[in-house]
Amino acid sequence: MGRNLTQKMVITTMTGMALILTGCPKKATDASVATPLTLYVSSGQCYSGSGITTYLPATASRAVTKWSTTNGASQGIFTDLNVASSVSVGAVPQALIDKGDYVLMLTENATTTGDRKIWKINKNDPNTYISYANDPLAFTATVMRSMTQDVDGSIIFSKTTAAERMNSIGARIVKGGVNPWINSTGIAGNCFTAAATLIPKVQSMAPFTGTSLGKTLYIHAGTTLATNRIGAIQRTGMTTATAADCAGSNGAAGVSATPHINGGTLTGPVGFLAVNGASITNFVYIPTPAPATTTGKMLVTYSAAVATAFDNNTNFNYGIVMWDVTENTDLVAATSVTFANPTIIWRDETIVWAPSAITYDATDNSVYVAVGGDIGAVNQTTKNYGYNIEKFTLDLATPKLTRVAPSNQPFIKGNAYTKCISDLTLGL
Repeated sequence: MGRNLTQKMVITTMTGMALILTGCPKKATDASVATPLTLYVSSGQCYSGSGITTYLPATASRAVTKWSTTNGASQGIFTDLNVASSVSVGAVPQALIDKGDYVLMLTENATTTGDRKIWKINKNDPNTYISYANDPLAFTATVMRSMTQDVDGSIIFSKTTAAERMNSIGARIVKGGVNPWINSTGIAGNCFTAAATLIPKVQSMAPFTGTSLGKTLYIHAGTTLATNRIGAIQRTGMTTATAADCAGSNGAAGVSATPHINGGTLTGPVGFLAVNGASITNFVYIPTPAPATTTGKMLVTYSAAVATAFDNNTNFNYGIVMWDVTENTDLVAATSVTFANPTIIWRDETIVWAPSAITYDATDNSVYVAVGGDIGAVNQTTKNYGYNIEKFTLDLATPKLTRVAPSNQPFIKGNAYTKCISDLTLGL
């Protein structure tokens, strides 16, 4: 068995959607260079590790801006929630899904909970917000975090310790009659602990051959070794009653319990701080079609779990790790998806510090990572700097990341619109 493949170009974004580009066949004389994508930057409530203090909604930039993927130049504000008439004070953009002529935007508002919803925003009228999904049973009193799209057009978004599924018209799909599509509360097993705390990111996999929906990849962030996990949920979701809905994970001991290695020419400690380990803050999933032996790779960002971890000299605390993801079967079994061979592909903490978001451009193998602007500081708000965005070129075979840094500077320097970065999304 294997994956369904199409004769199309698929661009994997941080939100998990597949942006599919099709067109008429090119003549031999046509230019072969595609139009560069635009990087959309959402500045809302982000997560940079349990040991990092970052901006709250009241001090976040509360805007979505656009940036060139060619040279990092600003392309202006896409939409500004500070002045938008459709939302209240305190609403922040958490995630975007690019749909070509429009985007879907997930918002969070701890004060005015009615602002917790998914909006449709046409690119030719970005100041008008159209409500796409707002079921109060789905947008409950928990923090909205990330958003991904499955092949049927349904949306899965994570919110603290659960994830909801909305169909293609924005209606809530429940599990077991009343429960969220994925509910980690009270479930002890490989995917979650009984005391789940935070699901910062979810992303849909492509359907396995013969199935109509994909499994859901996720990370769970905690403050101890065992609570930081990566895994996959069955395509049928997860109830509050059983751990059988877990399609596989790195194991109940947490990501730090799996031996890591340095990739390429990197050197340095690969072990973790005892008891706490390192927080996992975000990820992007990259499919690896045949003849690859894996189904895909997960690039996972690591950051401090405690406020006394300042570097990678004694333990590995900050960086980017590539995990192998292999889907072996579509049976409901804990071994249907495996996560193995965690390889450190970036460990220079003077570049990647307090990472909060990551995305991948399959057209040129570029990786974009949002990182704290005040390098070395566990409190990113003290000096009021915006988050930087670093660009890398990914070599999957070695594997390694090569920094793209004109004049040895961040690809996009922190500014008034990057406090802090909750999502990076690629689109046209």
